Amino acid sequence: MAVVQYLRGLDLSGINFEKHKDLLDKQRVARRTQNNTENDNSSLPLPSIWPSTEILQDMCRLQWLKLKNVGLKEKFLPKEITHLEQLESLSLVRNELTSLCSIKGWPNVLPSLRMITCRKNELTSRDAIPADLFECNNLQVVDFSCNQLTQLPNGIEKAKGLLALNLSNNQIALISPDLFVQCTELMFLDLGNNKLENLPAQLRRCCSLQQLILCNNPLRHAQLRSVTALKQLEVLNLSGTERRLDNIPNELDKLERLIELDLSSHNELSDLSTLTGDWPKLEYLNLSYNQLIHLPTGLIRLSCLRKLYVNNNQLTFGGIPSGIGKLQDLEIFDASHNELETIPEKSLDVFEVDNNPQLKIPPRPPELQKGAGLAFYNIDFSLDAQLRMMRGKPALNTETIHHPKDPAARLRRLRRRRGEGVGKDSKCVLEGMQRIAKEKEELLEKKEHEVEEETRKLAARRWQDLLARPRLDYTGIFDEAYPLDITLGDTGINPGVQMWELDQFYPKRVEDDVLQGHLLNGDCYVILQTTISNNQVFEWTIYYWIGSRSTKDKQTCAAIHAVNLRNFLGAECRTKREEEGDESSEFIALFDGNLIVLFGTEKRLKIVSMPLTHLSLDSKFSYLLDAQSHLYLWIGKNSRSIIQTKGRLLAEKISVRERRGEASIHIEPETRESNAFWAIITGVWLPAPLPKPTTNSDQKDHTIKPLDNHDENKEINYPPAPVVQPPKVVSRDFIPTDWQLPQPILYDVQMGRGYLELPQVELENGLLSKRLLDSKHVYILDSGGQLFLWMGEKSSKFLRFAGYKLALQLMGLMPRSRLGGLELLFTESNMSTLTQTLLNNDHVDWWNDFTDSLLQPCTQGAETQIFKCQFCDWDEALAVDFTRTADSVARRGVDINQILEKDKPATDLRALLAPRETPLTNEEALQMMAEWNDELIEPPEENIVESSSALQQFIMVDGKWILVENRWFGQFFNQDSYILIARYWDYDDENKEFSESDNQGDDTDEDSNLTKTVVYFWQGREASDLSWLQFEFSVRKDMQARLSQNPENVSRPLKVVFKRVKQQQEDTMFLAHFQRQFIIHSGHYRDRAESSRLERIQMYYIRANGNLISTRCIEVKPSVVNLNSCFTYIIKVPSHIVSVLEKKQTDKCHVYVWTGGKSSSEDKELAIRLSEKMFSWVCSFPLL
Repeated sequence: MAVVQYLRGLDLSGINFEKHKDLLDKQRVARRTQNNTENDNSSLPLPSIWPSTEILQDMCRLQWLKLKNVGLKEKFLPKEITHLEQLESLSLVRNELTSLCSIKGWPNVLPSLRMITCRKNELTSRDAIPADLFECNNLQVVDFSCNQLTQLPNGIEKAKGLLALNLSNNQIALISPDLFVQCTELMFLDLGNNKLENLPAQLRRCCSLQQLILCNNPLRHAQLRSVTALKQLEVLNLSGTERRLDNIPNELDKLERLIELDLSSHNELSDLSTLTGDWPKLEYLNLSYNQLIHLPTGLIRLSCLRKLYVNNNQLTFGGIPSGIGKLQDLEIFDASHNELETIPEKSLDVFEVDNNPQLKIPPRPPELQKGAGLAFYNIDFSLDAQLRMMRGKPALNTETIHHPKDPAARLRRLRRRRGEGVGKDSKCVLEGMQRIAKEKEELLEKKEHEVEEETRKLAARRWQDLLARPRLDYTGIFDEAYPLDITLGDTGINPGVQMWELDQFYPKRVEDDVLQGHLLNGDCYVILQTTISNNQVFEWTIYYWIGSRSTKDKQTCAAIHAVNLRNFLGAECRTKREEEGDESSEFIALFDGNLIVLFGTEKRLKIVSMPLTHLSLDSKFSYLLDAQSHLYLWIGKNSRSIIQTKGRLLAEKISVRERRGEASIHIEPETRESNAFWAIITGVWLPAPLPKPTTNSDQKDHTIKPLDNHDENKEINYPPAPVVQPPKVVSRDFIPTDWQLPQPILYDVQMGRGYLELPQVELENGLLSKRLLDSKHVYILDSGGQLFLWMGEKSSKFLRFAGYKLALQLMGLMPRSRLGGLELLFTESNMSTLTQTLLNNDHVDWWNDFTDSLLQPCTQGAETQIFKCQFCDWDEALAVDFTRTADSVARRGVDINQILEKDKPATDLRALLAPRETPLTNEEALQMMAEWNDELIEPPEENIVESSSALQQFIMVDGKWILVENRWFGQFFNQDSYILIARYWDYDDENKEFSESDNQGDDTDEDSNLTKTVVYFWQGREASDLSWLQFEFSVRKDMQARLSQNPENVSRPLKVVFKRVKQQQEDTMFLAHFQRQFIIHSGHYRDRAESSRLERIQMYYIRANGNLISTRCIEVKPSVVNLNSCFTYIIKVPSHIVSVLEKKQTDKCHVYVWTGGKSSSEDKELAIRLSEKMFSWVCSFPLL
């Protein structure tokens, strides 16, 4: 049963049916010719080489069909469309159709047609569209835009149910009134970019019209009174319609449903005061390119306005309504290219005022002082300040600004000098002589400094001469055409532009002048400009261009080879870096301003399946012959080195990842092929298959199997390749150099209840990406030369089956270039000998076998290397261990997985299998907590947690470690990191032995005074690791030096231990010092007293893991969901919420203690104690 009959939608955009149409024409001519001979090439039984539309006649349930850009020309429409009786939507966009009359009887052939789109074709006359097309009863949408129609199509008024009509971008000069008399249900009408001079008055009958587009029509004498009668109108575009004050409708403001209004593009409106602006729903208003002097005051009533364009008018500042600031929803306000003289007295972030010649920018005032408000801008509009901003330099300080002189102060200084009296003459003479001598000395020093500076500059001019250039031979790199004789090279000796592209880390000359100026953004280039000066001396300018998508190694090589080219020429110029999108004008001028940047890179691997025949071999390419256990790489003598390298890499990937490294790779250069290669090509021999992978069960039953069935015995007894006479040498240059694969097409197989759909997935920049594949879907990929079926791991089995059957039945449509350029020979009028040989009866079988092998199914996770090569981001590198020596490989083998399996450390599972330790009782936990606290040099009192000489808590604030306030001791914030310093008495046995051996006669009290310090670094769950890194590399060393100092005995340093603990992973001894009062808040320590924190509801819960020592009080989100009957909760309600609940003003907050039914009774007393500790300093509160 055919699956295609269940297709409801099919997108065939991008499939070219032009060749198939030419083939049909040839066969039609051959049948009509009476004097055909048996050897006539046109009557040969040509196989289905090009995509054919014959399969469409079996899609009886098809409802929508897209034939966008499929090569339909003149009157050619696929005749199979007439079999689609349920077709509702037909798209013929981007073709070259001149007529639709090839289908007769549209209402009978397509009775369900609802929508026809024939945009961007070559329809010229009204007779090119059949009149019976509009007699389809269900026709609702008609789009004939972007054509060359001069009149309305015949019979268009018969489409009485028409809802949308698009006739824009044509040459229509007259609209018949019958259109609006019959088609009264129109909701969308686009007549823009035509030659209309008037509109029929019957337009007012279309009372349901919502969008009317009349842009760029010569409607100078049209009053458009009928437009004001369209009360349902939401979008009105009158741009470029020569609107003036005398021809704009006065009642235009009565369109209350209007959302978008466009009156822009070279109208002649100078005043809109007659419009009251009664458009409560207007969101878009465009008044640009007019002659407006002032804006109407009614604009301030457009409360929903979001976009306002008034650029390119004659507006002054007085012409802008003062209440325009009331438009709170305004997002875009464009007032550029006007005559504004100043800007509003408010602070703005962005204000575009380009090309306003009389605009006066205020000078920069002094910096804002405290309390100055918004009276000043504090923006420096001067040219120097803007240049400093562009260069990334900081702004000048206001203290460096020179203020004008104060004349009053100068007068006071002169009076003070006169009051002091006239000094002695001798003193004045002496001071004058000293001043002259000092100035003379300064002048001499200045001259010496200038001489030194000039000498240094002269030495710096020839810094290139001081550099030792590498002694390298560049002749084989840049003069690759004549590597043996430099005199024959033309690099840098002919005026003009020469260009090299980076290929395998070496520059390769771009010889074709047409390709110069066409750069690929995935490559890098070196460009040389050679000119001859007036002194008949060569002058060189060297550029290297960097593509935006090029790799780092290519960018580095481009810079290196640009310097190498300079050294090769002996030039003294500097190399210039040019980046894509930021090219200089001098660089663009090298190509006469026609610099074209293409997407992609020339090194992308393109793979096409070819028929298994020697006639498929072309000397410009490389071919990979896959024989399962053997891979043969045929290298053409004219193929590029990059193609040979990519082909070898592909063979390596297939052997390693698909054949478990058991496939052998053979290199077959042209004219030196092996006998086995020709035996496989001619079909007389196949190599031994790959051995099947053995399982454990196979290994156990290995001794039971008879010897005759052993796999190795089969391989040994496999016959060798017979001696084959190589085929006769034929012309192997049949694929044109400019031939390219078509763009890939990715189909998404979609399934519903009783139907299938095959839409296309939109490709970004025409490239395939892994991100497009969804694991729940099934895709059909037409790469241009191969057909793949990709099945996601989460897709259903029925969807996979449907996708596979659908791909098999659509082989007539895809892949499009299934012969890799060989199909071009079939289009010639006089077919070559190669074509006749392929069409011979003896060679027809290869075509059937080849067609069956075009479809390659692959599941997610098991994709073939051929499939992965189709994607731009699926280039996985082979894992190669360059650290292993030959001796290591000989001893331990090649398989790295087996080596890792042997070296895998044994896991100790005894801790998981051992019985769980008995938890401590409450009495034992309290006793242990007391014993650990007694080890401190200053044991704390019971149930009192405060800072002391034995315990100190620090926190990092603004990059500095500060001591935590005493009331916040024992309280931590989960977004901060803390340091807790604990000092203990040192009872270590090593210290005792050291003291006994060293100081036997000393007093034993000296040993008892030894202490040790443990520094705990506590990190909150939401804190970053930056604090830990700063502590580890900056603070730890200094802290260890200070804490280890022993003031009583310098020769015996104290012990210092550092421990890093994370939130809710704390050490038991660490928690014991807080005596069950360990509190963790949310947020930062610096925000502890912020009003935003104190005025919100806070909720804490108390829990202990294992024993009482691990008791923690942790803040959680206040929600009923977080309540648990096994815990006790503390909830603080701020005073302003209490005032609302009690309906009276109060300054007390409420603190609730919620006790779970299964919680411990001791937690209630602990909760009360913690509540007083946390909230007593905030406000007074009753405990509820």
